[in-house]
Amino acid sequence: MKIREIFRQNLRYYRKKCGLTQEALSERIGLNPKYITNIEAQSKFPSAETIDAIAEALNIKSSQLFVEQGCPVNVVQFDKDIFMESLVAGISSELKAEVVKYFDKIF
Repeated sequence: MKIREIFRQNLRYYRKKCGLTQEALSERIGLNPKYITNIEAQSKFPSAETIDAIAEALNIKSSQLFVEQGCPVNVVQFDKDIFMESLVAGISSELKAEVVKYFDKIF
């Protein structure tokens, strides 16, 4: 796989992992709202400074955007950490609601 395609796939993966739209990431790095769209659509390739800004916005090292081994071709892959965080958050809010109901009945 060519380096630009590896970059694009990794960019898409990490952007989605952070829960950002293309426009939101563009705004976060202070560029035109369609900039990330153009990169992912293969019509543009960013400068080194922009790559560093993208990595910082995604809270990753710039080099992670170029790693082919394990390059996430399919962004729908299972991510245990994200799943566990959302599960715990859901359980916590449900548990809190149940505790509130319980105390409302008692008092």
